[in-house]
Amino acid sequence: MIPVSASLLLLACLFITGHGSDESETEIHCLKSIKQSIDPFNYLSDWNFDINLKGYNFCRFSGVQCLEIDELREVSSLNLSNMGLKGPFPRGIENCSSLQILDLSLNDISGEIPEEVANLYYLVSLKLDGNQLYGEIPHKIGLLPRIESFNVANNFLSGEVPVFTGSPHVELSYANNSGLCGDTLEPCADRSSDRSFWYSFAIAYVCSVSSVIVSFMYYFQPWRALKRRKRNAISSFRRKRQNIQSHPTQLVELLPLALQEQGIKELSALLETLIPRINFGELCEATNYFSTDNVLGFGTTGIVYKAKLPNNNYYFMAVKRLYDSQLYKTEFLLETTIPGRHRHHNIVPLVGFYLDKKERVLVYEYMSNGKLQGWLLQSDNNGPHHQAMVLEWPVRVYIALGLARGLSWLHNNCNIVHLNLSSECVLLSKDFEPKISNFGKAKFINQIINDDLRMKLDKINGLAEKGSMEKDVYGFGIILFELITGKRLNQTTDDSSDNVGRGACDFYSVIDEFLIGKGFDEKIFGLIEIACDCVKPSLAQRPKMGDVYTRIRGLWEGYGPMSGTASLKPSTVCPVGVKWENEIECLH
Repeated sequence: MIPVSASLLLLACLFITGHGSDESETEIHCLKSIKQSIDPFNYLSDWNFDINLKGYNFCRFSGVQCLEIDELREVSSLNLSNMGLKGPFPRGIENCSSLQILDLSLNDISGEIPEEVANLYYLVSLKLDGNQLYGEIPHKIGLLPRIESFNVANNFLSGEVPVFTGSPHVELSYANNSGLCGDTLEPCADRSSDRSFWYSFAIAYVCSVSSVIVSFMYYFQPWRALKRRKRNAISSFRRKRQNIQSHPTQLVELLPLALQEQGIKELSALLETLIPRINFGELCEATNYFSTDNVLGFGTTGIVYKAKLPNNNYYFMAVKRLYDSQLYKTEFLLETTIPGRHRHHNIVPLVGFYLDKKERVLVYEYMSNGKLQGWLLQSDNNGPHHQAMVLEWPVRVYIALGLARGLSWLHNNCNIVHLNLSSECVLLSKDFEPKISNFGKAKFINQIINDDLRMKLDKINGLAEKGSMEKDVYGFGIILFELITGKRLNQTTDDSSDNVGRGACDFYSVIDEFLIGKGFDEKIFGLIEIACDCVKPSLAQRPKMGDVYTRIRGLWEGYGPMSGTASLKPSTVCPVGVKWENEIECLH
């Protein structure tokens, strides 16, 4: 018979051996899930799982470091930064339970961050920056007790960031994730004012009756799950209702998720009949993953980036990424439908789009001379002229004529009013051809019964009110004054039209000094008269844009030919890959 002490020793040895085997299998499963998920190109070629790994050969894999505990070795560090990895976030990574450092930065990892990452109790550093991650950051990550560094910069994450209560001093980086909010960032717009109170109350309640909950958890598990789903649904409904109160056009947000997804697919298919759908990954590469170095400008609804086509160093695009895809659905519809369907030489060319539940992106031809606003000095700037000097008088008339032609075409041929016209919305091509942009506030003058898309937009956005055309005429008049003075005007609302009209004579004394004495006086005065008519206080006294175009065209005579001056019809030049059928003609 084996002595008792010997038996205990034997059992202990068997336990340790068996435990070590289980631990190694768990670590191997973790590493396998990583390679299978994000290594389609076999860059981790030395991760060979065909050999016997129970001797802990996996500790010699590239990027892997192990922690030795007695005779056991467990993965403590995964440094896979900039390894060319691509694919969804590996779901089995929580099996590396002793992981302290996880660095997956500067790869092409996509999808949402799984909540299981919060189970890595010993995690000290988590670096996920420079990928294509989207969705919300799991709030449980904030409970990690040892975390010291958390970096998710340069992704496409959204929602409220976690509050790190488990560790007092954490180095955080959320840069270039425009959808994130809360904690150290801007407050979340849809956050209920009493949420923190109820969170505190819930935590206190759970702590006080934890023993009761544990006792009855087994018997009431189905009931608790049902109640939790119901509570989450109500909370989600309340948040969305609060958003709708401030954005009444977003009633579509209350639709069930399945219907929303169906609507997105239908809308995407409809838009693809007008303009090409572009792969989001290609847009990321073209904009250097929406780098701040590629930013062209910031608008009220999104950021515009300069994008370079692959294998072409001479052709650029302008990519507009909307800030919050949920709040700017109407703007996205208008920005795609109007320039996508109604093509004209003086409308900004829309060449593509991308649409899903979380992203709405518009792709335009790049206008190398930027916004007209950029060529004007601030009205309070008393210094010497810089960029405004470059605009010779014929160029200014050329811009005014093209802008009048495009706006007249929108009013008369398409029954569309812009309602947000300013020098900021006028883009200039390399030849200073003006292009009207920013149609997010546009409206239709009347409803076209046989056009389903316009009928839907009419219901969401409403038809234009009386005086809308005259508002566009006023905005055009302000732009004329800016072209004449070479300065941006502060008074750009219809409320200030009386002041602008009464002060029209003063504009003779504030004509851009660069234009004086060069033989343009008569035509400058002619353009001032047109501008004064456009900003008259009485809506009935303001001219129609067709008449304005005719008058400016008379001022242009003698300066040479202008592309398409003989007609207000749309241009027949189309981007490659876009089929022009009946849909793109203006609706009458």
